[in-house]
Amino acid sequence: MIKSQLDILINKPMKVEAGKVVSLRFIMKNASGDVIEDIMNQAPVEYLHGSGNILPSLEAGVEGLQAGDTKRFAFKSDGSGDEFQIDLVVDAIRPATAEEIKTGKPEKKAEICWPGCCC
Repeated sequence: MIKSQLDILINKPMKVEAGKVVSLRFIMKNASGDVIEDIMNQAPVEYLHGSGNILPSLEAGVEGLQAGDTKRFAFKSDGSGDEFQIDLVVDAIRPATAEEIKTGKPEKKAEICWPGCCC
């Protein structure tokens, strides 16, 4: 492989896609605009993209985003059909380990922070 091809691979921004662990923060509102959940000022949540652990419509809305991207979109609950709006920011994306892919979820991090920490 020539150097320029290696540079492209190394410096290529990672996108949200299957097999990636995604860290994000969000504010979710119902159709009336009431805040259901707000973790914008808290530690991000992590999930394994493509594992089926979040709503398919929510997962589809995050697909292709990069770290640092923000997005607002509406999605429907698969069970009830209720509509929600979400404002989110993607904090980080990384390849999943073989164990994470096997279990379908990110590995637990050591709890070294204090309550309310936003690390």
